[in-house]
Amino acid sequence: MKRILYMAFTACLLAVSCGPVKHAVHVEMRHPSKSGVELAGKNISIVYLENDSQPSSQFSGAFADGFAYTLENDYGTGEGSVGVYRMRHTGGSDYSSKDSLFNLLMETGADVVFLLDTMKFGAMSVTGPSRTAASASVDSSYVSSAAVPYSMTLHCFDAMDKTETVKTFTGTAAARPKVYSDGNDDKDTAQAKAWKALGPEGWEAGVKVASSFKSQWKHEQYSIVYFETGRWYDAILLAESYDWKGAMDIWIQLLETNDPMKRSCAQFDISVACYMLGDYALAKEWLDLSDKTNKLPISDAMRKRIEARM
Repeated sequence: MKRILYMAFTACLLAVSCGPVKHAVHVEMRHPSKSGVELAGKNISIVYLENDSQPSSQFSGAFADGFAYTLENDYGTGEGSVGVYRMRHTGGSDYSSKDSLFNLLMETGADVVFLLDTMKFGAMSVTGPSRTAASASVDSSYVSSAAVPYSMTLHCFDAMDKTETVKTFTGTAAARPKVYSDGNDDKDTAQAKAWKALGPEGWEAGVKVASSFKSQWKHEQYSIVYFETGRWYDAILLAESYDWKGAMDIWIQLLETNDPMKRSCAQFDISVACYMLGDYALAKEWLDLSDKTNKLPISDAMRKRIEARM
């Protein structure tokens, strides 16, 4: 959910105090992608449409694979965790409708589904051939550069998004496959080879588009509170080593006190731990308890952060 950069532990430099002490925690927090789509912790699938054009279907399939591969690496879900499916394009179907995307969610068992519409290609041009610097055979001693413009439409539906809207992303680019020959291919032959070589271009296009759906990481500072006694120090050390669950276990033990200020601080720290672990609803519940026990001055700032994630 996040990567901890560091936690400066300065307790040994502080003067002895009977009240709580605020301690700064510096973290890198995951935020939604540039696209605005939040994918962290969700099951994802991508469905691409096939038609009668083999180059188009080949390009789309490679695009879907590159797209899935990039999201798997970014969200740490492991190879093959983003489902890739193909579906036959049928005329007259509205693939951008909420009902269509919702049905795909049900069929794939995902929380978020992307639907890649059939690619639309423009006219291809081929330049060259020019001699290669080195070749393994006569048949690859020359290379031609092809260029074919294409337009892409990608629909997205997130079942966990409260707005329940279909988001559509469009773009245009050019695929530039290389064509190797003995230097004697005519225009039609060179273009036919170029159409067959679109697969790697599709993969690269999928990787590039997926980068817009990767997480954004931002440096942020949070606060926990403690008292200058052994168990409170132990909890800070565990948090410093990224063991939020271990720190939470100590803070739960520290709830067994008749001092409302100490109990409120422990409840607040548990709220922060829940937030760091991605359980924002539980973080809010613990913050509510802290406010009820003895509201801390830093409570409102933490509440805004929790509510922004819910």
